[in-house]
Amino acid sequence: MKIRVSDDKVLTRLRSREPGKPVANARLGEALIDIQTIVIIGLLYWLLTEEQSNPFLRTWLSDNFPLGLYILSPLAVAVISGTLLVVTAFRIGLFVTGRSMTFVGGEVLRGLSGLEIQLRKFVSTKGTTTSALILTSFGTALGLYSYFIAGIIPLTALGISCIILGLTALSLPRHVRGGPGMRAMLQGATRGVEALLEQGTVGRATYLPPADGDAIFAYVPLTPQPETLSIDEMKQAPKSHVGNNEKGLLVHPVGSELNRIPEFQEALSLEERLRYVLVESADVCSRVMVEETGSVVVVAMESADTDLQGQKYLESLGSLPSSLAACIIATLHNKPVTLLDEKKTGNRLIARFRLLA
Repeated sequence: MKIRVSDDKVLTRLRSREPGKPVANARLGEALIDIQTIVIIGLLYWLLTEEQSNPFLRTWLSDNFPLGLYILSPLAVAVISGTLLVVTAFRIGLFVTGRSMTFVGGEVLRGLSGLEIQLRKFVSTKGTTTSALILTSFGTALGLYSYFIAGIIPLTALGISCIILGLTALSLPRHVRGGPGMRAMLQGATRGVEALLEQGTVGRATYLPPADGDAIFAYVPLTPQPETLSIDEMKQAPKSHVGNNEKGLLVHPVGSELNRIPEFQEALSLEERLRYVLVESADVCSRVMVEETGSVVVVAMESADTDLQGQKYLESLGSLPSSLAACIIATLHNKPVTLLDEKKTGNRLIARFRLLA
């Protein structure tokens, strides 16, 4: 059966999934920032009620710190608290769902994709540090002034909260995801396979599921017109060149050890596994969407990094994101998987896989 999937059809038919539980990762620091932001909102509300019910505080602010009257006005507190709540809710939504700007239209996302990448680079390197230093400095100044000069304990508590929030942001790692270093190591891991395949003609590989905790293998046919082999015959293929008459080779793809990830022992869906590996760990794309129709699995990857120097690896096992996705699909379904095709449109990569009986 021949299946044709267009880009628009994939985008419209990819089902919206309910947010699953977040995959275990190194984002505890981000959760602490959101919690502390909520605490600061509570402190602002407390200061507002104290300012309204304590005439001595209002008099002191009027004489010594007039700006405080504007900051603690109901309108200013509402604006500040509302802004912080919106930002915090947005961050929590991204953290739980693992998606980026799901409510923004696809056309807007494509137009701003370059700006989005640059902003992510800035936030991961300079933005977090600069914001944390400003917040820490402001909290230090506010705390010292409020305690030693003004003698206002609520403002002192607010300054200490800003200091804690800034120090927490400074302690966060600059790269929550894998980053360029991880991608470079993964691309380097393809060189060994490329050396085995560069001597002859290769066909589309078949990814074999792991057996009894073993690694994931890929059977690569070495003839222009590959013969139809059973799964057992593929598993008996040699793992290196022993002569000139090999029909195919068993190779270790980049994701050959993905079945050993502890998180994969949990009841995670295919989309959650793909997001954990491709987005959060390897950082080879920014978003993953999945659609399964019978034996065909369609995976759409936003901002996919398809740069791969090994031409033979690309022809047989596919690009780096598709190769990793094939290993994950074979592990989850415990069936052989072959890459039907992959198409790059803009910054979106759409790969189609078929599950073999």
